[in-house]
Amino acid sequence: MLLAELLCRLSERARRLLYMSSRHFSAEAIWSEAMRMAQGHSPGHTTLVATIWPNEYDEAVAVAELVRDRHDLTIGEIALVVRDDEQRQGIGSFLLWRLLRVAQLNGITSLNASMLAENSAMLRLIRTLGLPYTATTRYGETQVIVRVPAQPEVLASAPHPQKLAA
Repeated sequence: MLLAELLCRLSERARRLLYMSSRHFSAEAIWSEAMRMAQGHSPGHTTLVATIWPNEYDEAVAVAELVRDRHDLTIGEIALVVRDDEQRQGIGSFLLWRLLRVAQLNGITSLNASMLAENSAMLRLIRTLGLPYTATTRYGETQVIVRVPAQPEVLASAPHPQKLAA
């Protein structure tokens, strides 16, 4: 499964930043997490996977998730990771813009992201959106809330990396 291969290929640092934990991931835990992500296509959970085709087979290079809050349907939680060797090519930005559009279409007005305070790449990615956001850091963890614009045209200027097909 592409998602399990992606999770296996992440560096320990990338996994720690994604899961906010330095725990070891067994093959069984990685498979279980990949299955959880793959089940994400429902009104309350969306998983986007970016793939490339470097040889004969597809390879997953990034995954992004949006999970609607069960208690407040206008709030969504986001998570995103790009494989180490594919970072800084616009893939994360592309996926984040797509998550914003999914959120907008589903009536979500704010996105929450929990991350380790050291995850400067994710915070920089959120800043580059140019959307209103707040960030609060306590005890080594940063909570970010991004306001989702109500007008579809605001998201029309989303980046489209040449490397990816929409």
